[in-house]
Amino acid sequence: MGIFVVANRKLKTILKDAMVYAVSDWRNFLILGLILVLTDHVTDLNSVYTIGSISDVLIIASIVGVITVLSFIEIGYGFRIVEETVEGSTSPPGFHHPLNLFVHGIKESLILIVYFILPLILLIVGIFEFATFTNLDLGLFMEYALIIGLVIFFICFNIMMQGAILTMAHHDGSIRWGFNMPQVFEKIRKVGLKNMLLVTIITGIVFYIVKQLIFNALQGIPYLGSTVGQLIGTVLVAPFLMIFTTRLLGLIDVPYE
Repeated sequence: MGIFVVANRKLKTILKDAMVYAVSDWRNFLILGLILVLTDHVTDLNSVYTIGSISDVLIIASIVGVITVLSFIEIGYGFRIVEETVEGSTSPPGFHHPLNLFVHGIKESLILIVYFILPLILLIVGIFEFATFTNLDLGLFMEYALIIGLVIFFICFNIMMQGAILTMAHHDGSIRWGFNMPQVFEKIRKVGLKNMLLVTIITGIVFYIVKQLIFNALQGIPYLGSTVGQLIGTVLVAPFLMIFTTRLLGLIDVPYE
């Protein structure tokens, strides 16, 4: 039996692995970047149109359809990275069988909704209902308490969502296994709560701090322009960060001898 990554030395190993992995196949890297660019630009195009005729409705419907398909393929590709990583793959997967990617994207989106978005909405509504019912007004303290509560909530439910995704990855992407709570908790136990928490923190830092800093820096380069900077970030930075974080999630479920 191998042991899962816990030591700092092994953390450095998997971080290096995830970084090298992310840039080891430029073909698929750029395809993912193209999908991200198309999704962003098609979304911008959708905001230009106003409904004035049947043709406008059809155009907007087509744009929404393209955005939906590309978004689910993007999400499905992330799941395929996790799935192949836990199976021992050392190179990024291709975009073959796009229908399969689309279906897996829908499944992972359902996991996100059930494990994260719905509980978040219920939590926020519950807090405000409680404050209204009790006429509670703690001012600044209440704001800090709410922020801390949301951070704790994010960490807990993100770990559960990661456990569900890893469980699905071991069962051909079956969504039934993603909602099998005993198996999800067992997966979290086996992988290690510490490792799950570590990936959650790294993912949060990467997407909410590092990504924003890099995009702002690119858009602020003189003579480059914000549009070109945004384009470069979407094609080169965003795919790297996505592949890196999904690979990292898969790696904590790979035993080291």
